[in-house]
Amino acid sequence: MKKIKDFITFLFFLLFTLFGLWMTADAQTTYKQEGNTFSSVKTTKTVTPEKTDYLWKDFKGNVHPIYISQSGSCFIIKISSKTGKEYRQYLGPEMSEEICRKLGREYKVKTKTE
Repeated sequence: MKKIKDFITFLFFLLFTLFGLWMTADAQTTYKQEGNTFSSVKTTKTVTPEKTDYLWKDFKGNVHPIYISQSGSCFIIKISSKTGKEYRQYLGPEMSEEICRKLGREYKVKTKTE
């Protein structure tokens, strides 16, 4: 019974360790120094979207530049009236496919997994 309990404990430890490594696989850790104290800072790789030559006119008449992500999804950047923060408003797959076709890029269709 003791061996089974130790084996199960080892399996849980191994799974949690592998899960932790998997979760941090795309993040890089850098270090910063403040006086005599060092601390680790986790940074993630960010990809800046590409600004296209196309514009989007919303129902209020505001004109926004259209950006395209690495996967080919098109969006505009708007500012929230409540918080004042920027957010992305995606334009949908039909618009993204059309702009990708005009730019000669590949649109990666997202499929839902249930």
